Amino acid sequence: MEIAAEQAPGALRARGPDRRRERRFIFLDRRSGFDRRRREGRSPVSSAVEARLLQLRDQPRVLAETLILVNLLSVLDLLLTLSVLRLGAIELNPIMDWLFELGPGPAATAKIGVMALATFGLWSLRRYRKALATTVLLLTGYGALVTFEIIGLIGLL
Repeated sequence: MEIAAEQAPGALRARGPDRRRERRFIFLDRRSGFDRRRREGRSPVSSAVEARLLQLRDQPRVLAETLILVNLLSVLDLLLTLSVLRLGAIELNPIMDWLFELGPGPAATAKIGVMALATFGLWSLRRYRKALATTVLLLTGYGALVTFEIIGLIGLL
C-alpha cells in the first residue's frame, strides 16, 4: 500500500498490504445467520420457516427427532422404490438406477450411507442456519417424494 506524500510526518504507516482488498476463501462463517432483530411485514410463510429454524436451533432434541424422521423417510423411500420397481416402473435417478442394476444390496448400502453422512454433517453444523434450513428442506423433499411414490403405487395396483 502506497502512502501519499501529503501525509503528516507523524502519521502511522501501514506495515503490509491492505487486507481488505484481498479476496479470501472463508470455509465456515463465524456467524450463525440468525438475525436477532424482528422484522415487520414478513410473509406468513417466511415467519413460519423462521419459527421452525429457531425451534431447531434452540431445541437439539427436536433437531434429532427431525433428522431421525428424515432417515426413516429415506428408508421408506427405498422400500417403496423397490416395490414399485418390481411392478414395472423405472428409476428416474440415474445413479440409483445403476445401483439397482447391481442389486438391492448396493443400492440400500449407498442410500443409507449417504443419509448417515448427511445426518452426521447436519448434526455437526447444527448451529448454522443453512444446516438447519437443509434439514427442513430434506424433510419436506422426502415427505413429498414418499407421498408421490405412494400415489404411484396405488395407481399401479
